[in-house]
Amino acid sequence: MQNIRAMLSQDNSDDYELENPREKVDFAYFGEESSYLEKKNLPPLKVYIYGNYPHFEKATAYFMLRKAGVNFTNKYDKNSDIGWFWDARIELDKKSKKVREQSKELRFLNLFLIDTSKDFVAKSMQNYFGYTFKIDPKKYNGYCVAKHNGNGTKSCFFLKCPIEADEVFHDHCYQKIINFSSKTDPNTLYEIRIPIFKNIIPFTFFKKRNRGLRFTSKNKSMEITPAIAHLSAPECQQILSYCRRIGLEYGEIDILRDDSDGKIYIIDVNNTPWWPPNKLTDVDRNISLNMMWNTWLEAFLPHKYPDYHIPDNYLDDFVNHKNPQKNNRERRIINSQEYKFIGKDYDFPYNELWKELHKKALSYKPQPQQKNNNKSNQKKSEQKSEQKSEQKSEQKSEQKKSDSNKKKSQKSSK
Repeated sequence: MQNIRAMLSQDNSDDYELENPREKVDFAYFGEESSYLEKKNLPPLKVYIYGNYPHFEKATAYFMLRKAGVNFTNKYDKNSDIGWFWDARIELDKKSKKVREQSKELRFLNLFLIDTSKDFVAKSMQNYFGYTFKIDPKKYNGYCVAKHNGNGTKSCFFLKCPIEADEVFHDHCYQKIINFSSKTDPNTLYEIRIPIFKNIIPFTFFKKRNRGLRFTSKNKSMEITPAIAHLSAPECQQILSYCRRIGLEYGEIDILRDDSDGKIYIIDVNNTPWWPPNKLTDVDRNISLNMMWNTWLEAFLPHKYPDYHIPDNYLDDFVNHKNPQKNNRERRIINSQEYKFIGKDYDFPYNELWKELHKKALSYKPQPQQKNNNKSNQKKSEQKSEQKSEQKSEQKSEQKKSDSNKKKSQKSSK
């Protein structure tokens, strides 16, 4: 964890390029000795990760790709199937020469993501949905929650408003308290986490938490549910359109439905979500990773989907090595189409956005350097300098003469 925090504080993107510490892929975590795709003897796909690689190794995307047997690297290879701009805090320089050259040759995911801070989410929600969760703590009357703007900081506290201006933390976003509670158990709160893959939601994670643990990662339970189990189809489309507007191609967003007004609130945008979700069972971990892999292919590498997708019959592929007697269970047969919501078909205008991102660099044309060995130009410049010096000396002499004449006239008048 200390190494990860140290890497997050580094400014030079070159420092993130490390050797891959996991050359050998171990599938024991997933309950299998090898992946479904390895058993098919397909050549593994290759993904290039640009950014904070140690952070990536803790992420959902890492386990999703690893389970599918993908080769990923943080050493640039233009022959990779796709690139991934991996920046948890949106701090790496997207306009650097290195990014400009690499991203022109290779498609980068999330390259055009604008921001993920709480303040930005609040403002963009207001612009797109027409309402938001943010309040002014100097004017608001009642209790609110203050959350740090950073992604994944888990820093928050309750307070009573209004407060004085000098009591406001400017690196925090002040939000109204949104209760998405169970009708049968008032001490249980709900939260919906939605994986985003361009215009597709493969399913939702439906979380239950004790009210006292609402701002922690400690869930009471978590299950995989269809996208429209707790959201309507228009709401799903709204969410996807919002993500496209802020440039989020891949990520996970957290949603609450307010008990008081019934509206949905996007309270968090995660472009680099971590794995695994608390209280998700071993079986559901494997099912969700396989479903996300299929959706990732469908969204970003559709020409690879026919060969590399995992059929529904193989989505539940968990094998219990510690307790083999539990393998006699009935395998879950998932109809992935029933879980999935596919929004309006669109694509990021990558080439146009890339040109816009690097517009200044592309429009810059260095001036041609003048040759210093041109003798005629040298003579002309020398002549001009001599003329200027002669003119200055003449002006000085004339000035002296006028000054002396003035003095003589003054003496004669006296």
